[in-house]
Amino acid sequence: MAQISVEELYRGVGGGGKYGAGGIMGAVMQEVMIHGAPNEYDERTYIELLIVKHTLNAAEQMKIEGDFVSGMTDAEPPSCYAEV
Repeated sequence: MAQISVEELYRGVGGGGKYGAGGIMGAVMQEVMIHGAPNEYDERTYIELLIVKHTLNAAEQMKIEGDFVSGMTDAEPPSCYAEV
């Protein structure tokens, strides 16, 4: 069981390296460079969808491995929730 920071997970450094050599962002960019964005999607929207896809894949792998993300409880809520 490993404690991995969000930054390590997205950049693929430290403990996040076991979830892909380039992390989540590396996997996203690799997919964009190889396949490009489909015609029916705006490129930015497609990249955001890929980030969600690869984040969910990493979360599922972390669940199987018994790892967890550190620092999530210390994060501030998004401003839209804090205002309500």
